[in-house]
Amino acid sequence: MDKKTREDIIKLTQNENPFGASPYALKAIREHELSINRYPEPHSSTLKTELADHFGLTPDNIFVSAGSIEALDILIRNFIGKGENLIIPKLTFVACKIIAEVFGVETKFSEMRDYNIDIGSIIENQDEQTRMIIVASPNNPTGTIITEKELIRLLENVSPHTFVIVDEAYCEYVSDVDYPDTIGLQNIYPNLIVLRTFSKIYGLAGLRVGYAIATKEIVEQLEHYQPPFTVNRLATVAASASIKDKQYVNDSFKVNMETRSIIEKEIKGLGYNIVPSQGNFIFIHFDSIEERNLIFDRLNSKNVFARKMDYFGDPQAFRLTIPKPRNCQSVIDCFNYT
Repeated sequence: MDKKTREDIIKLTQNENPFGASPYALKAIREHELSINRYPEPHSSTLKTELADHFGLTPDNIFVSAGSIEALDILIRNFIGKGENLIIPKLTFVACKIIAEVFGVETKFSEMRDYNIDIGSIIENQDEQTRMIIVASPNNPTGTIITEKELIRLLENVSPHTFVIVDEAYCEYVSDVDYPDTIGLQNIYPNLIVLRTFSKIYGLAGLRVGYAIATKEIVEQLEHYQPPFTVNRLATVAASASIKDKQYVNDSFKVNMETRSIIEKEIKGLGYNIVPSQGNFIFIHFDSIEERNLIFDRLNSKNVFARKMDYFGDPQAFRLTIPKPRNCQSVIDCFNYT
């Protein structure tokens, strides 16, 4: 594929930061490129320490993983026993369902309410065998959040022996003042586990590095089940450098919020069903599969690629990553076909 063809493609399928990685991260990779013949540190000890300093925690509270996917895999595979079950919302990050199916974990699906995670439904679905509850906030694919009040309600109504996992992959994009202080809540609820990643706003999706924030005891269990050296050396040095580039994160947040607002307003103004988002993507629900496919195909014809939501659980919707500002009009024009 030549350069011109690559530049013509607007890839909006996987919620990547369209501006790429921080210059700090790229510089760190270049500085360490000659060290790739050496194995990485066990359990990414330097990155653990830097993340702990960043959040005012201790390294004992940080588990570094190959993306948040590895942390989810370890949690679902090893923390849920025979006869116990997992609860996830009906319309959420599809990897949770896939991992549970692979390992034969009984999964109960809570309801959605206007494309929001319904905390009441989760509470109603739990039973004595519920070992784990996973919620994403902002929720992928809908972009909606769980407020602090809602999360406290959930934590107050589940057993302290039930792990409540909040996947905050897109937390750096959130502007809603009601977004929970999950790290603060861990002081009260030790069964609360927070997952975050460098794949989204930090632009390191291809390097696969994420982390969990939890009690020392939970982190020790996670590290016990983690195979050696799953997080590569360049991933950790790039992540360490990215933490320091606060300006890059702030700029990515600001541009995303402004661009998201324009796209939501324009597409909603054309009569489409847009779910207000707190992430770097929008969820669009159509009146029919045929209309969804019509717009999806129009986007494709203009080299704009979105993600259908069939496998997530909604065949009348697709998800669209927020593009660079210069690509906004190209996206909006595909919806105005009358």
